[in-house]
Amino acid sequence: MTDPSRLDSWKEIARYLRRDIRTVIRWEQDRGLPVHRVPGGRLPRVFAYTQELDDWLAQRPAETGGDEPSTVRASQTGDLADLPGAQDGHTRRRRVFLAGAAGALLVIAGATTAWTLRGEADAPTDLAIVANELRALDATGRTRWTHRFDTTELGAPQTRWSHIGDVDADGRVDLLASLELRDRPSNRSAGELVRFATDGRLQWSATVDDRLSFRDQEYGPPWVGADLTVYRAAGEARIAWTVHHFTWWPSLLITLNGDGKRLGTYVNAGWIRAATPSIDGRHLFVTGVSNSRQAYFFAVLDAANPTGRSPEPPGSPMECLSCPPGDPLRYVVFPRTDISRARTFPGDGPAVVTFVDGTVQVHVLENAGPEIAATIYELSPDLRLHRARFSDSFWEWHRLLEAEGKLDHRAEDCPELRGLEVQHWTPDGSWQTIVVPVR
Repeated sequence: MTDPSRLDSWKEIARYLRRDIRTVIRWEQDRGLPVHRVPGGRLPRVFAYTQELDDWLAQRPAETGGDEPSTVRASQTGDLADLPGAQDGHTRRRRVFLAGAAGALLVIAGATTAWTLRGEADAPTDLAIVANELRALDATGRTRWTHRFDTTELGAPQTRWSHIGDVDADGRVDLLASLELRDRPSNRSAGELVRFATDGRLQWSATVDDRLSFRDQEYGPPWVGADLTVYRAAGEARIAWTVHHFTWWPSLLITLNGDGKRLGTYVNAGWIRAATPSIDGRHLFVTGVSNSRQAYFFAVLDAANPTGRSPEPPGSPMECLSCPPGDPLRYVVFPRTDISRARTFPGDGPAVVTFVDGTVQVHVLENAGPEIAATIYELSPDLRLHRARFSDSFWEWHRLLEAEGKLDHRAEDCPELRGLEVQHWTPDGSWQTIVVPVR
């Protein structure tokens, strides 16, 4: 029997909320719209409960009024060769070189933007990358303006590489993009964060020029941009931008305000994959890889002051000697399971799902595709790890590895059913082993 309170697709969720699909996808990623996923498969199915959607809407009436522009997806950039062009024009821009804790402002000329104005009804709703151009598209797919970069090409975008919305609450829509600028002759890439007005004016751009000393060596630019998200803390908009070293393992979570001024820097010994704000705006949930432990991590940062470094053993090669002071509120390292140890270790990192009641799920991938196995850790509203579950595909992989002779026990007798040992760090500087029950 079908549950009438359950919506089983983006289309059904969008119809229930009376918005387009792009809008509800953006609300889920940027504002915590309570959407669930069924683990397993190449494209996990989504579903939502009407009561949770109603509760979410009741808490955010001001944020959901009117139609929302959507955040573009990388898959939308494939068939853009025949998009109509626009007239050339020139604009000035200022670049924010993010070096050190505060960063400096420098106004320079030379960026070229071409645009065609068609009125607010045709305001950009999507961003697309074609060669060395960033194109803003309206709801019909027409190019409203084009910005060309002095580089060979722009790299393939990350999953969350752009944001379209009112960043600084001034009533005007802004367009943000985390870009990878590739120089083909040298085969080097560098990251740049850009903010545009709807008419194509480049308001500012930011690059990272930090140099960090670890016990083994120093790491400096270029830093490549990755995940981008926008949230609110202390009454203002914050931009959380993830960058990683072009070649090696250090990564940074850079926090800026709407004007491009750096507010905080968090350094991880290993790649940071994503940052997700909590429903109440108090925390940033950061996920990625801990290189010293060769496993996935989940960190909790103070959203108002996300500054510090990952906890590393004193004297280890990955101990940072010049990172900004500060610690995460929590830092959790998840164990490698039977599946993870036997298969290719995925590089995407865990995914965080937040719920209106304050609970949090961390979906830890155990293998690379095509069929993904996952361990789902659940945290209570006080962020206490209280249980874990395995996806159905986890047991399918387990039985396959049994048949291949790579595991010496049956799925029914798997020791991991007795609990998963998670390494947990707290600001008092101590590590503890927590056994999370599997249910």
